[in-house]
Amino acid sequence: MQKVEGNTDGIRRSYIERLETIYEMEIDRKQFCSAEMVETLVFFTAVTGREAMVYLERSGRIETVRVGEQDRVHLPTLRKRRSESRLSGLRCIHTHPAGNPMLSQVDIQSLKSLKLDAMASIGVSKEGEATGMQVGILDSITPDDDVSINLFGPYDTNAIPNEIIWAEIEAADIRIRPSESKKAEAEIARAILVGIDTTQSEPLYELKQLADTAGFITIGYVVQPRPKPDKSYYLGYGKLHDLVLEIQRLHADTVIFDDELTPAQIRNIQKELGKKTEIIDRTALILDIFSNRASTHEGRLQVELAQTKYLLPRMTGFWGHFTRMAGGGGGGAGARRGEGETQLEVDRRLLRKRLNELEREIDKVKSRREVQRAARERSKIPIVALVGYTNAGKSTLMNCLSGSDVLAENKLFATLDPKSRRVNYGSGEFLLVDTVGFINKLPHDLVNAFRATLEEARYADLLLHVVDVSSSSRDKQMEVVNDVLTHLEANSNPTLTVYNKCDIATDTETGGILDSVEISAKTGIGIENLKSAITEKLSNLRTEITVLLPLDAGALVSRVYETSQVHDCQYLENGIQITVTATPEDVARLHASAIE
Repeated sequence: MQKVEGNTDGIRRSYIERLETIYEMEIDRKQFCSAEMVETLVFFTAVTGREAMVYLERSGRIETVRVGEQDRVHLPTLRKRRSESRLSGLRCIHTHPAGNPMLSQVDIQSLKSLKLDAMASIGVSKEGEATGMQVGILDSITPDDDVSINLFGPYDTNAIPNEIIWAEIEAADIRIRPSESKKAEAEIARAILVGIDTTQSEPLYELKQLADTAGFITIGYVVQPRPKPDKSYYLGYGKLHDLVLEIQRLHADTVIFDDELTPAQIRNIQKELGKKTEIIDRTALILDIFSNRASTHEGRLQVELAQTKYLLPRMTGFWGHFTRMAGGGGGGAGARRGEGETQLEVDRRLLRKRLNELEREIDKVKSRREVQRAARERSKIPIVALVGYTNAGKSTLMNCLSGSDVLAENKLFATLDPKSRRVNYGSGEFLLVDTVGFINKLPHDLVNAFRATLEEARYADLLLHVVDVSSSSRDKQMEVVNDVLTHLEANSNPTLTVYNKCDIATDTETGGILDSVEISAKTGIGIENLKSAITEKLSNLRTEITVLLPLDAGALVSRVYETSQVHDCQYLENGIQITVTATPEDVARLHASAIE
């Protein structure tokens, strides 16, 4: 079952478990929300005094269940729909502990900024009863590019007019679309890529791939030859003004920088480019792609941790990116605080608190992985980990070797969450693990956030370093992968280099690297050679032997059970006959003690 997110500290486990049942509820497509869901939310708020919220998709699937503090609940970052002018397809239903069912100003602002299908608030009285539900739905775009809101209710929670609400949502989906003249401009974000010349033939080629993956259309490039970025403006001040002219000439609305920008650089560049131009650096772009790719609870935790660490020092420049929702209307504890330094400090405090929550959750993930790893070590099943640069073909190779159906696309970071499959080629079983792809200038916080996942490579018995042999930058990509493996202390593991995509490579010269195989995971070329190479490598790591030990070798037998895979053990009149698959060290130890 999926877990309830947010601040659950100090809440009885039974209350959390009841809230988690929302994930299992079936919501009919024609329902706005079910009576069972409302009852569960109201019960939780009544017994805890905290807000609870649910995000639902139009299909009725529960996206998120979250708990907030007494007067507010933090909204998770939603996928940004840059190329869409329609509603997000999600509706939010949450509680107000103070008993007031009316939407607050921050509720309404969240409805606007996230383009939700609807925002609904349920008042919960001190007696634990629902006082009503108010629903907010977007109306139309105003002349000053704001969006007006239609408010419905409050309704009795037992008599919600589903047909009326859904009709309004469908109408809003049409009304908020921009006029035809603006629609063409807003259809897809137009981006200019900016970087420092690193003497490469195509210095921004990889950044363009990232931008394409994130849904941008690249319409121009600005590259400045200089040894390192300017501390204040990234580019030189004169070159920055050339960028301003280029933005005006190409009608760009986004500028993407090839390095991580400091808070001061963001502030200075934004001042020169103007507020209408969106500024994105390489780290923010990668984090945005990761947030779209993460599908498991663990993956989402790791991405949110990296995003939180990135946002914290940049709160002043990115205040609008961090959306929160405060409950309760009027002037009580849930009333909206004024913007400015006070509001900024409040949000910083909440963000630091969320950072601590995420770090605790990641520690739990790491502990679970260590337990799973210990269990695998006891079973003595060898682990083969796929590592390599993003889009090198690891997921395609995983499908080819294991017969699985892991998502494989010609995009950067197409697969984010790690996958593992048991494989047996007739000479023994092993576990094949797919890891997240590496990339040049991979954000440091992202490496640390995904350390629990990436450490699968550290403890692997064999690494398959998958290389896109068709790439003109393959040597640089191999260097990046080796650097990350060194950072993870996995660079000394036995490694088999797999040169993939040999069917489309114009230059397959590999420099005579030992322990390498050329394949095409897509067409199957060389796969049998790779299987043989894996089998040979694993056979060198563990060997199956049968020996006869003295009857007084009980201590050695016990040790073998702990460190090796025992297939058979019989106590005979003349000794202990044992058949094991063991490491070279254990094999030598058994031979030394065996009866001739």
